Amino acid sequence: MLIRYSSKKLEKKLEDPRLLKKYYSNDYNKISNRLSELKVANNLSEIPECPPPRRHKLSGNLQGYWGIDYSKNDRIIIRPMGKFDINDVSSIVEIEIVDLEDYH
Repeated sequence: MLIRYSSKKLEKKLEDPRLLKKYYSNDYNKISNRLSELKVANNLSEIPECPPPRRHKLSGNLQGYWGIDYSKNDRIIIRPMGKFDINDVSSIVEIEIVDLEDYH
């Protein structure tokens, strides 16, 4: 899957293992695992809906975005990019990582 980032700063934090560990020390392994899963997936349907990654659509202010769990309350917020059918998750082959946060 093609992965983009919402900012250069976020890209540096998530792509450099040293910075990832610095900014997300408590969840370093979990975030690394989720990012690895996203990188090897051919499309979004290959990320399971059941835990631990638990891919799910978001609503409210984050409508049109998806969340992927990396801890009990924290999520990787992603947005589908390019051409895709919103009703067919397997058509989503390009995403943008928007943020890592607890949106609850």
